[in-house]
Amino acid sequence: MFTHGSAKTPVREAVLHCAAIKTGQFKGMRAFQVFATINQWHIKRGFKHGFGYHGLFMPDGDFAWGRPYSMVGAHTLGRNTGTLGFLMIESREITHIGEFSDWFTEDQREAVKYCLSKIPGLQKVSGHNDHAARLCPGFKVKSSDWL
Repeated sequence: MFTHGSAKTPVREAVLHCAAIKTGQFKGMRAFQVFATINQWHIKRGFKHGFGYHGLFMPDGDFAWGRPYSMVGAHTLGRNTGTLGFLMIESREITHIGEFSDWFTEDQREAVKYCLSKIPGLQKVSGHNDHAARLCPGFKVKSSDWL
């Protein structure tokens, strides 16, 4: 099991996010290129350690590592300690809460599920919208669909 901070808070939850992109914004880019772009955005916003997520998933399932799992993320205000944040790059702009398949691909779903299955001690998967009044990730997350 991974822990966060000097209090060694156990990491038991993963929080899924979307990038809130305009349709086609990252078209043709690989995961690392998208990571580098978002990392620059986060640095400009003052994120001390840059990219605020623990990983990034492209529509084709391509993955880029973000922060180490042992490092607290900067992905869900007030809920970063004890959680891991994963950013999914949507295939088109999210306009409402819909189904996973409205915005994301099966390749992404399988890549995320595989990644989550490798995290020891993970008990819950939530969406950013479970912790804040946001569309992100564009669908209601149920742990049973991911673990």
